[in-house]
Amino acid sequence: MEFLITPARPDDRDALQRFFDRVAPQDLYFRFLSGLRKVDEERLQQMVRDDDDRSIDFLAIDQESGEIIASAMLGADENFDTAEFAVCTREDMKHRGISWALLDHAARYAEAMGIGKIVSLESASQADALQLEREMGFTIRSCPDDATLKLAEKTF
Repeated sequence: MEFLITPARPDDRDALQRFFDRVAPQDLYFRFLSGLRKVDEERLQQMVRDDDDRSIDFLAIDQESGEIIASAMLGADENFDTAEFAVCTREDMKHRGISWALLDHAARYAEAMGIGKIVSLESASQADALQLEREMGFTIRSCPDDATLKLAEKTF
């Protein structure tokens, strides 16, 4: 499968809504760490903004169908010291290297922007994501305030 990674743009809004409509409820939970059942308009608009220099969403687009098959968010703090990331991949597109490619792309982007560290909060039950992050050189540790969460960190 061939896919293209590109920053989300305002005209991706409808395609992004279709993507999230196809994401499994468990994956929505892992992406947003909440019981969100549907991505609302405000969140969609935040994801496709192209005028925010601290936050960017990258989309993996299937080159054959043109559909969004995965999304990665990268949001930096105001000093660009640390950025948080989150990746979401459609269930039918998992285990194809898409999440790995998106995370690698986001990490390289963060490093090029001068960000010193990227972090992600993960559900402790999300073994695939934690394994991917370990393989990519992230340090994984328990969150002191919540035993159900893990913190993945990578320093550049």
